[in-house]
Amino acid sequence: FGKEIFIDERDYIRIGEYTRQEMTKLSRSLSIGPAKKNAIKHTNLLSMQMENLYRDPFDDTTLNNQFQSSKNLSGLLLNNRELHKDLYHNLSKSSYHYTISQPLLSSIMYLSFIQTIGGFNDKEMQNLFLASYFKDIGMSLIPKELFEKKELTDFEKKLFSEHAHSSQEILNQRVPLSDSYLNMIKNHHYLNDKALWMIDKETQQNTSELMTGIESAMMSSLDILVAMTHARPYRDAKSPFEALDLLKTLLSDEYPQEFKALVVFLKKFYSS
Repeated sequence: FGKEIFIDERDYIRIGEYTRQEMTKLSRSLSIGPAKKNAIKHTNLLSMQMENLYRDPFDDTTLNNQFQSSKNLSGLLLNNRELHKDLYHNLSKSSYHYTISQPLLSSIMYLSFIQTIGGFNDKEMQNLFLASYFKDIGMSLIPKELFEKKELTDFEKKLFSEHAHSSQEILNQRVPLSDSYLNMIKNHHYLNDKALWMIDKETQQNTSELMTGIESAMMSSLDILVAMTHARPYRDAKSPFEALDLLKTLLSDEYPQEFKALVVFLKKFYSS
């Protein structure tokens, strides 16, 4: 049976303030003490505060705190590559709603992959992590009850399809990400659109020309892979092999070497 907890508005505000304070305190001392313990606690606080941010994505105080705290976490991950797998698998077992856990899971895996293949400096990888993590904040404008529905109306499908553009609009000039990263956020579902176009070429528009570059392709790819390998209220989880079959179709022609690198990376990432 479902359960609901009712909290007085004043207590809810105090809980939000306490979460921000704890987040700020931990963010400033992430490098002090056991890195794994700090990272796990930090991802839990980030997830709790992301829920608050989804309730009011136009709260500058919460957004700024979430952004800076996420930036600090990325620094910890860049300097402790051995944490990536454990942090990912720990968060995978959490009870957070998938709209909260999905962006962080895909961003941890994304950062781990681009750090493995090389070619990016720390600042670039940090910004890519942040773009990946905040790319779904536009979901906050969609009514919560729609996330549990098995069948959506055309209008409801349109709301979901617009969330990437909404994310860009919510973040524009409110976080220190350049236009190139904001455009990645706006178009981060381009591989999803490409997959739909391949299924139904007569009714779907091919949007593959929207995005170029390995950064965008891998951000979109790992977002798809993480989503597919985790259960949703309307479907069961798929295996990594099933997800890779789809990504092979979407990536292998344009990015054959990167796809091969992704296969090797995932084999190690999922190993015990």
